[in-house]
Amino acid sequence: MSRTTMYSSLLAGVLLIGALASAHADVYRWVDKHGVVHYTDEWRPGATRIVTATGTASGSGGVPASTTNGDQAASQQIAHAADQRAVHTAESKLRAERCKKAKSVYHQLIFARRLYTVGKNGQRHYMSDAQADAARIKARALVNQFCTPGGGA
Repeated sequence: MSRTTMYSSLLAGVLLIGALASAHADVYRWVDKHGVVHYTDEWRPGATRIVTATGTASGSGGVPASTTNGDQAASQQIAHAADQRAVHTAESKLRAERCKKAKSVYHQLIFARRLYTVGKNGQRHYMSDAQADAARIKARALVNQFCTPGGGA
């Protein structure tokens, strides 16, 4: 084996050992001013060490790191994010239904020849032109409210 090959192999071995050693570094948990939990391999003021080089939680008496409060907090954050997505999806579906209904009503008001309301006994009361225009404007406002992003709930 030539010296160049031997030195190259030695250098590669040292680099590999260095990379493997850094893979078992400590992990720190810290919470920012907005209450968001962060995990890093560098200590910062207020951070707590949650994983040591031996793979156990700091101060946990040999309990694996997966049972620490940090993991519970992370699980809670994941569950909270999933709940937020579910609420957003439900709100989006409701908004889409309201938009569809508002467009349907607006379309009927625009293309109707004469508009009327139905009284208690089933009689039709025809609207004046001003009343019909007011109904169309109100229907258009509902379309804007439910069919435009950020238009309100």
